[in-house]
Amino acid sequence: MRKIIALTLTAFTLTLSCGEDKEKTKESQTPKVSYQTTLPSTENSKVIRVFPATVSFTPEGVVNINPPISGQVDSIYVKVGDNVNKGQKLIKIKALDVSDIKSNYLTVKAQLEEAKRIYQLNKSLYEIGAISKNELIASETTVKQLEYTLKGLEEKEKLLNVKNFTDFYVNSPIDGVVYEIDTTVGSRVQPDSSQPLIKIANKNQFIVVANVYEKDIKFFSKGDTVDIIFDDKSKISGEVYYISDVLDPDTKTVKVYIKPSKTDNLKANMFVSIKVQKELNNYLSIPKNAIIFKDNHFYVYLLKDGQVVKKEVQLIGDAENEKFAIVDGLNKDDRVILNAINVEGE
Repeated sequence: MRKIIALTLTAFTLTLSCGEDKEKTKESQTPKVSYQTTLPSTENSKVIRVFPATVSFTPEGVVNINPPISGQVDSIYVKVGDNVNKGQKLIKIKALDVSDIKSNYLTVKAQLEEAKRIYQLNKSLYEIGAISKNELIASETTVKQLEYTLKGLEEKEKLLNVKNFTDFYVNSPIDGVVYEIDTTVGSRVQPDSSQPLIKIANKNQFIVVANVYEKDIKFFSKGDTVDIIFDDKSKISGEVYYISDVLDPDTKTVKVYIKPSKTDNLKANMFVSIKVQKELNNYLSIPKNAIIFKDNHFYVYLLKDGQVVKKEVQLIGDAENEKFAIVDGLNKDDRVILNAINVEGE
């Protein structure tokens, strides 16, 4: 009986020992995760930022053309973006008031002829004593009044400079590009309208406008040189010449105006990018592969006491060395895990 108990205990001990050995073997086969880390760099560096912008014109570079007479738009000969020369026809207006001037002119001219006839008749009647002197003077006054009226209509015709009394042509006052058209064929127009028919822009007066968030205005200073980048990655230089002191309450942005070095490839309302480089001090930079972008936020992973900790940071911009980014929200002794995308996938 004692032999049986001893054998049972021995078997149990062996089984327990084997289980522990297997567990140890399993643990030894499980690889320990190790992370490559780095400390943020505190070296001063130029930060690189890119901002969206549009091409526009300086206020003095745009000529507003208002309707010179009342009438109806009969034809529009240009479209937005067309290059035009000084004196080129833009719009034809059926000049309704000019037709009235012609009608009035013919009516007054006929009245004047009749008034002259009556005056000559009254002059003869006065000489024979058939009418009074006052009646003669009255007929003479009527002639003079009609002569003045007719002369006024003639001056108005000259001012409008029309040969055909139903059509009036609006011509371009400068060499430029059609910037905006705010009328259509068939529209009625008035000379006292506050809304111009058409806007012609001087191509030498192009300006690039960037809407910049208030927190990013520190990247711009008057007189700075920046790059204006096109969709095909070509670029020209520009100079910051004005920073608005008005904050748009809806977009929380400030307008930054940039004068391009040349205007050959610019077009009104085209989209471009503004690349700026600014020397920043006391900001930390880390390798770009340590940053992940998720749900409209930037994050890094830190290694603290052997634990992985996810932390949100603010991306200031690319460092001068484009493999690094300048961020806010880290301490200089934080151990930042590289290849953050791999940590995110674990």
